[in-house]
Amino acid sequence: MNRKKNNKNIKNRKDNFFKENKIVINKETIVWTYSQWKWDFGFVDVEWIEKWYFVFWRNKNSALDGDTVEASLKVFKWKKEATVEKVLERKQDLIVWKYQEWKDNRFWFVLADNPFIKNDIFVPWKKSLEAKNWDIVWVQVTKWSWKNPEWTIREIIGKEWDKKIKVNSLIIEAWSKLNFPEKVLKSAENIKVEDSTRKDLTNLFTFTIDWEDAKDLDDAISIEEIEQGYKLYVHIADVAHYVTEKSILDIEAYKRATSVYLVDRVIPMLPEKLSNDLCSLNPNTKKLTLTCEMTIWNNWAIKSQKVYESIIESNHRLTYKEVDDILNWDLRKSEKLEKTLKIANQLKQKITKYRKSTWVLDFEFPETKIILDEDNKPVSIKEYPRYESNKMIEEFMISANQAVSMEFSKLPFLYRIHEEPKIEDLAKLQETLNLFWINFVFKNNTTKEFSMLLEQISKLDEAKKMFLEKTILRALTKAVYSKENFWHFGLGLSFYSHFTSPIRRYPDLQIHRIIKEKIAWKLDKKRLLHYENILESVSKYTSDKERKAEKLEYKVRDYFVVQFYKDRVGEEFEATISWVLAKWFFVALSDTSEWFVELKNSQYIEWLQEHHDLSNWNKYRLADKINVKLVEADETMFRLNFEIVCDEK
Repeated sequence: MNRKKNNKNIKNRKDNFFKENKIVINKETIVWTYSQWKWDFGFVDVEWIEKWYFVFWRNKNSALDGDTVEASLKVFKWKKEATVEKVLERKQDLIVWKYQEWKDNRFWFVLADNPFIKNDIFVPWKKSLEAKNWDIVWVQVTKWSWKNPEWTIREIIGKEWDKKIKVNSLIIEAWSKLNFPEKVLKSAENIKVEDSTRKDLTNLFTFTIDWEDAKDLDDAISIEEIEQGYKLYVHIADVAHYVTEKSILDIEAYKRATSVYLVDRVIPMLPEKLSNDLCSLNPNTKKLTLTCEMTIWNNWAIKSQKVYESIIESNHRLTYKEVDDILNWDLRKSEKLEKTLKIANQLKQKITKYRKSTWVLDFEFPETKIILDEDNKPVSIKEYPRYESNKMIEEFMISANQAVSMEFSKLPFLYRIHEEPKIEDLAKLQETLNLFWINFVFKNNTTKEFSMLLEQISKLDEAKKMFLEKTILRALTKAVYSKENFWHFGLGLSFYSHFTSPIRRYPDLQIHRIIKEKIAWKLDKKRLLHYENILESVSKYTSDKERKAEKLEYKVRDYFVVQFYKDRVGEEFEATISWVLAKWFFVALSDTSEWFVELKNSQYIEWLQEHHDLSNWNKYRLADKINVKLVEADETMFRLNFEIVCDEK
């Protein structure tokens, strides 16, 4: 790819983004989202350019958390601050606790459970849906004639003491989609499985590999060893066959844009009739699929690829642990399965070796697994297990995504892009590396340089390695969807699209439609123009929904972690200093939980930001092991607060 041309395209795209969203930096005016903080102040968040401008309480001009505002920028004490000039669009939906006070038979006052809502909330009796004291309700702003808004109750969600009411509230506040509308469920139930003319692969030995509790099995694998190398088949559920464009199911899927994976549930993009039944590649059942067939040489070069409609019948439903056990001879299965998995593992090893030679970035951070009991209460927290077969499926899916992206790159298409890091982020990363005496200098800002850096720090002890890997990850940009192909920096690929999960990602479903129309020779000029017109908005919307889903996943995880530790206030733990900010630092516990130590909680601690260290009578540095005491489990902010246990010498 021509780097200069690519940089020019990126600059043009950013300029267009500013124009479309009315962000006028040169006139010191911004239009973006207001975020209320726990106290009276807030911020105007310009996420796309990663800027957050402080708003003093007198300057927020009635803005509520989540409102779209127009703000002016001014310099105060050598820093730019924002003043909200006017609210352009109100965030409509909020979850609140129904308060018990009734005034003159006219108004119910509502107490917000969200600590960021600072305004009084009152609801006229006629708009209260006859809610009772302490009902949890979903409210919407209806009038702004006074300083404080007037609300109407749209739905009564449940009672305060319901087991799942808190998580339900978080879901609706962040996502607004707890259940599917009745008409959507009815549409899914009425789907009829019809015969379809497609390539019959039911005699091809096929299997799925997933987690034990997975229900939406949307990908399956077949593999054959040939003279020059391998023939790899990646079969993906043909969701577009059932979810047609502009149908009730399609409209609902687009609104959701992605499935959300929470501690206690999955919020699916599609009803269970589709995600867990028709489009789940369960064994010994014929299923409609799109197959990406790749011929891969022994040096891992993809010689050819083709995509076609198919019908398969999976022979085995395997788990990651089972596959590892079979490959390690700890579990015996049929000779056919053992031989096929051995071939698959050989190909995985060659792909991994090839990708390392191309300097692909490979991060493997521990993931937190929270175990709940029957009452939805957390009983244990531990690290998710990681198996070699995880890597096998990852490599095969990446191969299919790359092949499909190359095959259809001349058509209007959606890509998964990951742009190169910004110069200012590289400078910050360089400073941190210097603090750790890491002898490394960025010259060309390439994937190879980052991969070489990861290789260099892999020799450090685990705590320092983890900290520096997180620092490197923070220096990278976020991957997003785009109708323009700007390559994928992290994978070092010029072509990359999301093709492999149409059950849970709308962009995958969108490109499946394009692929199917191309295969069926239906992609005429009118349809090409149609996709040209819609793909830009689809990419922006689905990228935004993906970010919101991630925030919700983290928030629900933090809620359950706090619930697990709230009865352990006062206990001491061994922890590792994992991250440092200006007013607090983070410590990581052995169960992968990572939380705050606020400097104001420890009278002996002095922050030396320029050296990234903490000074007590003893000396503490990043990645050091320390003893901490849990002093608060904040059930409002969903965080744990620790203080260092100081032993006087």
